[in-house]
Amino acid sequence: MDEARSRVRLPLKRARLPLRDTKTTFIRPVDGSTDRTDKGEPLALISKLLVAFSEEKISYCHWKSNWKIDNWLAGDGDLDLLVRREDVSRFVALVSRLGFKQALLPAKQELPGIVNYYGYDVRSQRFVHIHAHYQLVLGHDATKNYRLPVEAPLLDAAIAHGPIMIASPEFELALFVIRMTLKFSPIEATARGLMSKLERHNRVIADEIEYLRARIDIIKFQQVMREHFPMVSKRVFDDCLNALNTDATMSDRLSAAISLKDELIPQSRKSRLSDALLRANGWTAAIVRRVSRNRPVRKRLEGGGCLIALVGGDGSGKTTAVDDLSKWLGKKFETRRVHFGKPPKSFSTLAVIGAIQVRRWLEKKGYVSAGREANGKFDPFHPKTDYLQRLRWLCTARDRYRLYKKVRRFSSNGGLAICDRIPIDKLQLMDGPRIAKSISGRRPTSKEKFLIKREHFYYGQIMQPDLLIVLRVDAATATARKTTEPAEHVRPRAEELWQTNWFGMGARVVDAGRPLPDVLMDIRNIVWNKI
Repeated sequence: MDEARSRVRLPLKRARLPLRDTKTTFIRPVDGSTDRTDKGEPLALISKLLVAFSEEKISYCHWKSNWKIDNWLAGDGDLDLLVRREDVSRFVALVSRLGFKQALLPAKQELPGIVNYYGYDVRSQRFVHIHAHYQLVLGHDATKNYRLPVEAPLLDAAIAHGPIMIASPEFELALFVIRMTLKFSPIEATARGLMSKLERHNRVIADEIEYLRARIDIIKFQQVMREHFPMVSKRVFDDCLNALNTDATMSDRLSAAISLKDELIPQSRKSRLSDALLRANGWTAAIVRRVSRNRPVRKRLEGGGCLIALVGGDGSGKTTAVDDLSKWLGKKFETRRVHFGKPPKSFSTLAVIGAIQVRRWLEKKGYVSAGREANGKFDPFHPKTDYLQRLRWLCTARDRYRLYKKVRRFSSNGGLAICDRIPIDKLQLMDGPRIAKSISGRRPTSKEKFLIKREHFYYGQIMQPDLLIVLRVDAATATARKTTEPAEHVRPRAEELWQTNWFGMGARVVDAGRPLPDVLMDIRNIVWNKI
């Protein structure tokens, strides 16, 4: 064993590792085990998916990184499934029936014959990501410039691994060596070296090769290479295999990549120049994102975006639920969180707030008459409330209207907008018109009529969200939970939400008086079924 292992790691100029038309002895994994995976039970949704594939006789296989297949079945990574072209329509119908949703990358990043589906496993509360391939498109992650037409024989040679079909080790080794060689980039290798990640990266590749070499049948492998990979010569393949050894130099890897790309020119999707330019563009975009600290581009659902609003009084767990939804969906999809109770303030709003602060300071110093204090606190509904406060409410209405336009545009373009509160006609104590309420028992002046009309216009433009979730909790529980706010402030809002009839609004009412984990699970299920 040790002698065989040492032969694998000899410098390239002293030893070659040919696999075609030879009788090379293949070694076991370095730890001597027969399986490198951490075994675990498949997720319930994945089990259901695989059973359905078998029942409907859909031809597929998991075609790469099968040394960790048990981890993938347990939901620790993507499922890279190759699906026979003739079965694509039935595959799409099946995954849709199981609740999977197709997600789209930005148009420039989409690849032909590769689609993404996401499902939600309720029991584990985890996403299941199917990376479905209808054709094998390989290469650098930024371009995937080479398509190898070996899908049919790869599927014909697939073998069973427990409940799932996987690529035979002969096909997987051939594809792995080609994939890793095509993905090599001197710039990225240099960057990994500077970050002290290159040695580990190379070791992982070498370990997977050892895993596959221990499982192949040499005669079958030679036959696979002759019959299905004639576009790659024996010399070039052997150079590629040796270039993936941990002892290989960067020049060895670059030379092997250039030779392989030369032989695969007939299988390329774009010219070498176009491929190089696209990769450079990808590197530039990645650097810009890192420097500007922008997060990576997330996927958008094929069914379109959704404006989701959560409404609840103090103590209902609304903010916690919004946080949970934003983090959960934001891991995979283009998501934006907003707070309609605290919309971004425009310059005019800030100016009015400044004027109000100056007015209050003057009142405090006695330079102007106050007359608007109740129990030592400012009463916004006092009959003598001045125009500055009403103008402040108008500016707030305008800010909420402007925020609504942005999030509606975002969701209309495929994003998922998570809104903490939203103006609702049925709720009078939160986020709605206030100017008319401050004028009680008298006829409004012409100026007040103008302010009232404009405020109603702004709120009237804010339409009902695509999904409204109402977190309802009784007043006693709300006041017990929200000890940082006065009970006289918390109780009326809780009672209003509790007594409001939500029938006919399409709202999903959730009992928020239960334990928080149960509430969050219900909200996730509601949202996933809607989007």
